[in-house]
Amino acid sequence: MVTNLKTLIIQQIKSVFPSAKVYDEPVQQGLQTPAFLVLIISDSQERKLGATSEWEYVVNITYFPSDSRNTYSESDDVSRAFKMNFRYIGNQFHANKLTAEKHDGTLVITFNVKKLVREIFDETKMQTLQFGGVYSE
Repeated sequence: MVTNLKTLIIQQIKSVFPSAKVYDEPVQQGLQTPAFLVLIISDSQERKLGATSEWEYVVNITYFPSDSRNTYSESDDVSRAFKMNFRYIGNQFHANKLTAEKHDGTLVITFNVKKLVREIFDETKMQTLQFGGVYSE
């Protein structure tokens, strides 16, 4: 699920920002800007009724603006684009609580993704008594 979610986010970023580079691991050297770093920083599970659980992922995307002098306005444009284009991730997941904060020349975007998961138990079919023994349907 985590890999699928991260892949969908990266694909969506590439479709909205085709000229930006997208990384899925922190880069030590050679960062090419403009760029995004996509990380899933935490995940949790909450048990619900029956065999249902709610899985929640916290996604952190750091935007590194180009080397222009208008990093604040560039960050504002990226923030607005995220609010418009990232309400849903890959038409599969809802993005909730999207926040965008400027830190040290970067834009840090954070949002949550929740998914309901139902456990499926592999049960044997009910057996029926017949004259002469037991058989399975």
